[in-house]
Amino acid sequence: MQYPNRIQAALVFDERIDVLDDIVRDFAKVEEMKTGTVFNVPESNPGKFHRLFGGGELMLTFEYIEGPANPEAFRGALSSAITGIYCPDIRQRLERSKSHILLEASHGALGGVEENPKIAAMFEQIGRRPSGFSQAEFERRLEVLALMSRIVTDHAMPSAVHWTQSDQLIAGENFDDFAAAEPPSPLHIHPYLFSPPKALGEQQAVGIRTFGARHWLGREILIEPSVLPWAANYETILTFLRIATVENGYVIPDGDTFGPEDRSQSYRVTYHDAGQTEDDLTAEEGGVPLYKLTPLKHTEYDFLDESHVPDENVIDDRTFPPNLMPADQDAKMEEANRWRESRALAEGIGATFEVRARGEGSEAPPEPPAPPPTQVSAPTPSNPGLPAVSGRGLRAKVFGRKEA
Repeated sequence: MQYPNRIQAALVFDERIDVLDDIVRDFAKVEEMKTGTVFNVPESNPGKFHRLFGGGELMLTFEYIEGPANPEAFRGALSSAITGIYCPDIRQRLERSKSHILLEASHGALGGVEENPKIAAMFEQIGRRPSGFSQAEFERRLEVLALMSRIVTDHAMPSAVHWTQSDQLIAGENFDDFAAAEPPSPLHIHPYLFSPPKALGEQQAVGIRTFGARHWLGREILIEPSVLPWAANYETILTFLRIATVENGYVIPDGDTFGPEDRSQSYRVTYHDAGQTEDDLTAEEGGVPLYKLTPLKHTEYDFLDESHVPDENVIDDRTFPPNLMPADQDAKMEEANRWRESRALAEGIGATFEVRARGEGSEAPPEPPAPPPTQVSAPTPSNPGLPAVSGRGLRAKVFGRKEA
């Protein structure tokens, strides 16, 4: 579901605590200083429950519950290998818990009940837009929930935090580092790792299928098992999301590639409808459409796929080289329009566009044009060294990329 309205975080503690009222009071002060928001308190039970409403129809709840959280809520997160990587003793932490605080953020006076299928169907029939159904409102909920959680950790350090939007369990002492990053970040995108059996002496290949990307893009992201380190592929997934979600951002078109300005990396993007993937390890009940990223080049790890087109094979895509364009005039116009559209998308995020020819049955491509004198800043200034480029290929003959 894109832009889910009701999002939660559960903070688990090794002991009983009595700080809920102070947490709510401090949160309200911080939000007023940051944004000028003054919340109404339509419901309050000191020490146990507080409901706040305001700040653009934000509905927030803080609830303290004695006793351990329902272990069923953690089943999905505990089945993921990344949970053990982030926190090797996570099961022991959950088993010894004595209390927990449940936080929730939603938009609208109905407090997220619109996600009930019957109510959602009724609103759809009358043409009512779901509350909070925009990227800006969704990210506002994520940011507010992160602030609520961080203020809890200031008052009482949890042993673990369950971030339900991405179904991740994180050690309490590490949560602040995750929550400090703007969405989408590792807090919001759960990388489910999977590996096929390997023969003796072979290097283990690891694939990634995300949970959480659908909340921005309506699709999840898949990288099939690769000998590249999973962390390197995961960073590329986050970059793909940043390109799509920055101001004037866009989802890289089907068949295009992207990589950093220095050409040290290259990944191809292909679109897959629900149920199209062949690997059973990536199956999901009910199916979900995917963006599949295929690594073609990664210089740091001496990785080069045979389908990667040499970097020096750049052509001038504005001149429409006759030896590379289709003979049919309509097809030629279609490809020319695709190039123009890809260039416009790239330039919308401060990027440039280039096309490379495979050189199959064609003359050697001309020298690439000189780079523009003005450097363009990357669209993700907090991570300026990350990949942020893409491109489109011309059938079997050319290969495109836009670079930031």
